[in-house]
Amino acid sequence: MKREVCPNSRRFGPHLTYPFTCIEIISVQSYGNGILFVARPKSYLVSEVVERVTHAFWQHGYQALGVRELEELTGLNQYAIRTEFGGKEGLYLAALEFYSQQAIATAMSPMKSGGIPEVISFLQDLVTTGSMTSSNFGCLIVNTGIENARVGSPRLEAAVKRYWEALEAHFATCLSNANKDGLLVPGTDVESVAKGLVSGVMGVHASNRVGKRNDAGAQLVDLLCTQLRSFKLQ
Repeated sequence: MKREVCPNSRRFGPHLTYPFTCIEIISVQSYGNGILFVARPKSYLVSEVVERVTHAFWQHGYQALGVRELEELTGLNQYAIRTEFGGKEGLYLAALEFYSQQAIATAMSPMKSGGIPEVISFLQDLVTTGSMTSSNFGCLIVNTGIENARVGSPRLEAAVKRYWEALEAHFATCLSNANKDGLLVPGTDVESVAKGLVSGVMGVHASNRVGKRNDAGAQLVDLLCTQLRSFKLQ
């Protein structure tokens, strides 16, 4: 089958990714003044592969999954993982990006224009069954930060940092909104509280992971919510 190269596609080594499907280049031929790509459609979508592997990394971690396990989980061979994602670390980074974007778009979204009630709701969701941020496996970002202390990958560290910065910014937005509306105790340090809440969230996820229950961090959530309410004018 002969296919022309899609101008909006992105190139990964000998593979080209269309917006909705992927093709594998099996030969390149000269054709007049140009190049004709002979391609075979792949049997997978990159988005589906990333979603599957995200849950696997979330449960097992980065180092625990070897190439064979990843091949079984993704349906890709080692060559495809390397050319499509740049190897295991690239695949993991894609999983982190997917996880982060889902959390930002869904769990953090109400805080973009919210106040203290929205922060409390976010915290409570960390230990609420059915919430995307509540899991027996904790949080992929927290797990990555802990594991990367051994791995030492600058790229993983940067991905983790971006997530926590996004969460801190959402907390700060809510607290600033409450402050503008005259709902915070005078002198409340919005930046420090936002940073403290991020650390608290890390602790909740770690508790869930260690306790192997999605509500193992419930007591810490209650403590954080009580502390947060103390900054609110009655």
